[in-house]
Amino acid sequence: MNELLDFLKEEGKHLILFGGKGGVGKTSIAAATAIKCSEMGLKTLITSSDPAHSLSDVFEQKSIIGGQIVEVWSNKNLFALETDPKKVLDEYNHYLEEFPELKILLGEEFEEFPGANEGFGLLNIIRRFNNDDWDVIIVDTAPTGHTLKLLSFPDFLSKTAIKLIRIRDVLGSFVDKITNFFRRRKAERKDISEFLEIAKQWSEETQKVLSNVDLTRFFVVMIPELLSINETQRLIASLQGYNISIGGIFVNKFFPNNTTCPFCQKKRKQQDKNFKIIKEIFQNFLIRQIPFFNDEIHGQIMLKKLKDILFE
Repeated sequence: MNELLDFLKEEGKHLILFGGKGGVGKTSIAAATAIKCSEMGLKTLITSSDPAHSLSDVFEQKSIIGGQIVEVWSNKNLFALETDPKKVLDEYNHYLEEFPELKILLGEEFEEFPGANEGFGLLNIIRRFNNDDWDVIIVDTAPTGHTLKLLSFPDFLSKTAIKLIRIRDVLGSFVDKITNFFRRRKAERKDISEFLEIAKQWSEETQKVLSNVDLTRFFVVMIPELLSINETQRLIASLQGYNISIGGIFVNKFFPNNTTCPFCQKKRKQQDKNFKIIKEIFQNFLIRQIPFFNDEIHGQIMLKKLKDILFE
């Protein structure tokens, strides 16, 4: 897909996200892209926003597990990180401890928001993108439903901060009394506006990067099946709603044309029918077909085969 290669050749940092329905091959395509980036001399970090990580499996490198950035295959340009959601959430829990009145003012909103820990993980990725010296950060996102929650988290956090500001403005001294009541010691007294400003800054920073067409591209991965088509429509509509630039669509796992296998022939015939639907529905996007490999895609040999097909 020329769009992906052209984007990588542009000057400056790049944030690339891969998303789609579960089981469509996001991790493999993300990993193959990371290999290509490293071969281009770009210092590359591939990470995952999915709690059910598979980077260690696809690279066949168990040292990736553990929430630490590790070098992949002794490649000086390629690094991987499987985020530990609990560890990430622990980094932010101290804010709730410093500002215990948040739970009173918010009720159960924070606890009710699904994927809040993955949401904070996304904030961490953006902070790393802005502050560290990576040329490319590639994000292997969770299946569609979780990804949509993930992308909505900065907006949720921003609205929460605004809500708290309004509550504070209305209640005034009452909020101060609540604050004083919940402080363990006077020496620990902090203004809740400190947290509000931090929360707003996080959300605005994340939204700014995700919606910057010069920095970010989201590539959708799907398979030529009706359920995947429907889910891809929902994903693209949401991405457009967040002003996230869509680089293109990878349609994965096509059965071969030249085969004598009756089952394969039947599957390919149905896939071709569905592909016509895909081209009609998503006609405004670049679409690339990826074949179904005989062997599972993991390890250096298979990932490099996939990389060659993606960037041929």
